[in-house]
Amino acid sequence: MIQTTLPVLRSAFLPVSKSLLRLPLEGRSLRATSTSAAVNEGLPVAYSKGTSYLHWMMALGIGTCFASVQGAMNTKDNALKGQLMTIHKSTGLLVAGLTLPRIALALLARRPGPLPGAPGMIHSLEHFAASASHLALYFFMAALPSTGIAMGYYGGKGLPFFGYTIPGASKPDGAIAKQAFGWHKKTGQAFEYFVPVHVGAAGLHALRGQAIFSRINPFA
Repeated sequence: MIQTTLPVLRSAFLPVSKSLLRLPLEGRSLRATSTSAAVNEGLPVAYSKGTSYLHWMMALGIGTCFASVQGAMNTKDNALKGQLMTIHKSTGLLVAGLTLPRIALALLARRPGPLPGAPGMIHSLEHFAASASHLALYFFMAALPSTGIAMGYYGGKGLPFFGYTIPGASKPDGAIAKQAFGWHKKTGQAFEYFVPVHVGAAGLHALRGQAIFSRINPFA
């Protein structure tokens, strides 16, 4: 089933991914820009409140998923392992529920222009790298919960959600569950390397004195 649905998901994801990739670069080329003020004229100075709230809610959820699964893999206490995996799976469902509105806001809400910096090809390439990395984040945010849900549902055990269990398939399919587990594990391992890059890039902007965090602060 996953093999037959992958082409459908790919055909649905590609137009959205192109739109997401184009958003931060719309109206700009990789040629040198004159000034940041000219590029950003008429654009908001920060992300919308909804985008900012969802950003930090998802960051908290993703951090919880990482911490809980790492804790489960590094403990020999089976009871604790089960509790941590319940937190991991439950929080993953929360992240899944936030993903669609997060993508919708990325497509519909107005975004701030690029951060100020020296004009030129290098600066434009930084914008392109930022756009590509955000696109990758949207992929991870969609792929990890969906493969985790498929694994639990088709495995027959259902989906735990903070003390309540959403029933699994009445006729479990071990092949689908196994394939979903493989994709979930590989995608999660890749995400573990990607998140520090994303955080490090934000830290680099902050060290440069650029107002990176005020742009995504819902209380600003």
